[in-house]
Amino acid sequence: MRRPTIALTFPRSATPYTPAYREEVSGLAACAAAAVEAAGGTAVVLDSSAGGTAEAERFDGALILGGGDVDPARYGSPGHPSIGDTDPSADAFEAALIEDMLATGRPVLGICRGMQLINVVLGGTLIEDLGPGSFHRDHGPGGLMVTHDAEVLPGTRLAEALGAGDIPVQSAHHQAVRELGRGLRVAARAADGVVEAIESVDFGDMALGDMASGDMACGDGMRGDGGPKGAWVLAVQWHPEHRGTVPGQFAALLEPFIDRAGRVHRGRTGPGVPSAAAVPS
Repeated sequence: MRRPTIALTFPRSATPYTPAYREEVSGLAACAAAAVEAAGGTAVVLDSSAGGTAEAERFDGALILGGGDVDPARYGSPGHPSIGDTDPSADAFEAALIEDMLATGRPVLGICRGMQLINVVLGGTLIEDLGPGSFHRDHGPGGLMVTHDAEVLPGTRLAEALGAGDIPVQSAHHQAVRELGRGLRVAARAADGVVEAIESVDFGDMALGDMASGDMACGDGMRGDGGPKGAWVLAVQWHPEHRGTVPGQFAALLEPFIDRAGRVHRGRTGPGVPSAAAVPS
């Protein structure tokens, strides 16, 4: 049986990135790709800053990884002095991929910037900066990850994967979700109220074969709240792919994602998904 093919995207060649930051995000992407392979998927790493399109029809699911800030123009913000490392071309590349996945019922998993962009694509907004007292990042020179707790809310799909209650997470962000996008709900929060995870309100039971083939039989493919019907979204603000994460946490997040992608893959019509080589390091 063929494994589901998963697109992993991040702005690898974004012009604003320093060599050190590029090395850090590339290392995290490599860890994420290895975890996807271990979970039963075939990982294809895409550089969202390289131009072109993702050829979304090749993939059974998408994992949108971390990186620089989302262009504030995408969510109607005038900007903030702290916003940096933006790459509008990467935003456009990944936004198009997210939209295609959601429109056809294929699962989307987001990490850090990926969660923020998913929220923006669905009409949400972001807090431009959490301020100098935020415990969500290391404020020292060159600092990146810090460890803090996030409360996984009961009754969510995230709780099904990780259990409800406080869990330790690896975090490195200065922005956060402000207004939720269409069809999303909060799945976890930090002690200061910052949104730590979001997910689809309704993960949908529409026939996977219909969704994978793009045949959205229910009206215009949108729910009453404006969210896509049958959408499968799970996204976290922290970095479960980081080496400091509690063992097993990322695998537990990937399990329902890969399961959904596998179901989509088996429900596809026509020829199988062609293989593709990962972006070279």
